[in-house]
Amino acid sequence: MSYQPLIGVDAAQVPQEEFDQELKNKHFQYTYDNGWKYEFHVPNDKRIVYSIHGGPMAGRHNFQTCYYQRVRKNLWQVNWLEETGTVVSLILDIENKRITTFMAFSQGHWEHPEQAHGDKREDLERWRELSRIGIATNRYLITEQASIDEIFEGRGDLPDISLDLPTL
Repeated sequence: MSYQPLIGVDAAQVPQEEFDQELKNKHFQYTYDNGWKYEFHVPNDKRIVYSIHGGPMAGRHNFQTCYYQRVRKNLWQVNWLEETGTVVSLILDIENKRITTFMAFSQGHWEHPEQAHGDKREDLERWRELSRIGIATNRYLITEQASIDEIFEGRGDLPDISLDLPTL
C-alpha cells in the first residue's frame, strides 16, 4: 500500500509579484520566546527548507511542500503538513520581525522527538512511521511567538534541496 497522507488540497493562488518581492529566496533565522532556535529558507512559492537548532526537535533538517497566503504587505501565513503527521501554521510578520506559530504535533512526533531528528533525504520512512502512532486527533498543541533575529537572501548553510524530491 502506498503512503498517501493527502486526500486533497484547495490552496489559494499565491500573488506572484508580491511573493517574489517579499519572500522568494529569503532566509529567516529566529528564536522563540521559550528559547527554541529555528531557521528557514523560501526557495519558491511551493517549498520551505528549515533546520531546528534548539528545543526538543533540535537536529531536525527538513523541507516541505508549503502553502503561502498573503494577509497584507509583509504579513504572510505559511502552512504545511509534515510526514510525521504534524501540522504547522505560522504568521510571518516581516515588518515587525515576529513569527506567531501554531503547531499540532502528532503523538508519535512529540513522544519520540529523537526519531524525528536527522535529514529527510535519509530518514523519510522512519519519520512517516511516527505519523502512524495514535489516531489523527492525538495531538500535542503548541502556540508560540518568536523574534526574527536575521533576514537575508539565499539558503545560507541550509542544504540545497532538489525541488523534485517528495515531501510526504
